[in-house]
Amino acid sequence: MKFTIFTPTYNRAHLLPQLYTSLVKQTYQGFEWLIIDDGSTDDTEALIRQYISEKRITIRYYKQENQGKHIAINRALEEARGEFLITVDSDDYIVENCVETCLTLSKEIEGKLDFAGFTYIHTSPNSTFDKSQYGKKRWTKLGDYEWEFKGEMAFVFRTEIAKKHPFPVYKDEKFCQEAVFLLPILNQYKILFTDHVLAHGDYLEDGLSQNIYRRLLANPRYAMLSYGMKIKSYGTAKEKTQMAKSYWDIALKAKHIPMVRKIKGIPLRYTLKVFWDKIKGKI
Repeated sequence: MKFTIFTPTYNRAHLLPQLYTSLVKQTYQGFEWLIIDDGSTDDTEALIRQYISEKRITIRYYKQENQGKHIAINRALEEARGEFLITVDSDDYIVENCVETCLTLSKEIEGKLDFAGFTYIHTSPNSTFDKSQYGKKRWTKLGDYEWEFKGEMAFVFRTEIAKKHPFPVYKDEKFCQEAVFLLPILNQYKILFTDHVLAHGDYLEDGLSQNIYRRLLANPRYAMLSYGMKIKSYGTAKEKTQMAKSYWDIALKAKHIPMVRKIKGIPLRYTLKVFWDKIKGKI
């Protein structure tokens, strides 16, 4: 099996038909659809059982207690059988030649074991752009691309590499930013970045929206881990200081986490910068 298309889902029975239809229409069918249901209470299971009975594509379905998307990803890493892992969320869909294009891209890094995988662009279905100008560029440096429209990079990883980087499990916390999974891979391997536009769907823009901030506060150990990894991985000094401010804003509210652990979570110089600025009344 060349590809595992993994979909984590929770109460999205009303959205899954669009994704299923896009999978059935794929011009290359060398894939399995692996669905990890994070405890849905709607008709998701019945819907997927119906799809399985149709036998139009290979489908494997697993249901777990509600534990969060990151735990669903961990389960997918255990179950995936494809050589490459493609993650497509339940509210997204892919273009008809998506998997065929991924097959072509996989051949471009064949034998290059320093490459963990490749990317394509995921954007809103309402985005307007000249499709003839996309699908030609290749680069290997993260961020070395100017966006013409709102979108984000979707990663396709070698499954054997992805399996080595599961999310840590913190009891009683259900939300973890995907940087915790992505950054260790991006720091250790090369990625073939491309400008193929292969998936569509709505997405949450990066940044601390009020909803995201509430979730970070409710899951402080994951939030602190994520900020710590980001500070050590990328950003200007100013950006790192801002991330350190967010880190300590959450850490100081998490009374149950030992202070020693909080201090060790990020480089000391950024902690000193945050508290020095507080003393001076700058933030």
